[in-house]
Amino acid sequence: MAVLVLLAVAVVLPAAAEDKTTRLTLQVVREADKLPVPDAHVVVHFKEPKLLKDKRATWETKTNRKGVVVLSDVPLGVAKVQIIAKGYQTYGDEHPLTKPEEELTILLKPPQKQVSAY
Repeated sequence: MAVLVLLAVAVVLPAAAEDKTTRLTLQVVREADKLPVPDAHVVVHFKEPKLLKDKRATWETKTNRKGVVVLSDVPLGVAKVQIIAKGYQTYGDEHPLTKPEEELTILLKPPQKQVSAY
């Protein structure tokens, strides 16, 4: 009987551990007309890598022609998302990831005019 209980726990625990990840879909679009921004550099980094032992803490990739990036097996928690694209302001913000499937739409702004203090 004890063997069956241990076997059941051994099967349930890995399944519960797998539930602590999400599939993150990022849609990067222009703020003005909501058109996709292809080839934007995307960095997703977790604030607390010490809590993510044996797990990847940073992802770097580029958006496809539709302005989309899909990342699988991303741990749940607070992620810093940074987007860099030529001709746009760099975007950076923190996003809590709490659901098994997360979708974020990032609006990129055009560069602002430079202001000088002199």
